[in-house]
Amino acid sequence: MLKHELRTLYLNKRKKIPDHQLRDFNNAIVNQLKNLNWSAIKCISLFLPIKNLNEVNTYGVLSFFKSHFPNIIIAIPKTNFNDLSIQHLQYSHNTVLEENKYHIPEPVCGNVILPSAIDAVFVPLLVFDTLGYRVGYGKGVYDRFLASCRNDVVKIGLSFFEPVNRIDNVDAFDVPLSYCITTNKVFYFSQE
Repeated sequence: MLKHELRTLYLNKRKKIPDHQLRDFNNAIVNQLKNLNWSAIKCISLFLPIKNLNEVNTYGVLSFFKSHFPNIIIAIPKTNFNDLSIQHLQYSHNTVLEENKYHIPEPVCGNVILPSAIDAVFVPLLVFDTLGYRVGYGKGVYDRFLASCRNDVVKIGLSFFEPVNRIDNVDAFDVPLSYCITTNKVFYFSQE
């Protein structure tokens, strides 16, 4: 299927997940974080969820890192939709968040974290395929950002759904994931 078809299909699928199942799915994804080795990670980029789109609740991911890996720096993205760029600001217990026009919680201010300092990026998605390519919201913001990161940055998707076989219109600007965490499995992708 094409990206726009998958985007529509999976936005609808996600909206139809009942609240009780959504809680279970979110807890299962956080539980899967234990299956990855975080020992070499010093700084992560973590998007915050768009709640009205039933996005994976990354506040649970945030709590996981604060509890189990308190020394890892957490950088929260703040998007400039005029030029489709992302700036990252360091998260702390004092961080004030405001929703932008797309209902994405973002830090109001904080210490800027450069892309070169980020070791792992949690990448928002609607669906992914068996090769690690993803369909996002269609603006290309994250693919642009990932192109500015180090070559060895770990790219992690979070999904309530299993992968589709193939996204038909992947192009040269699409950056594949390193891993995708689902409710019952971590998918690993070759980075050749």
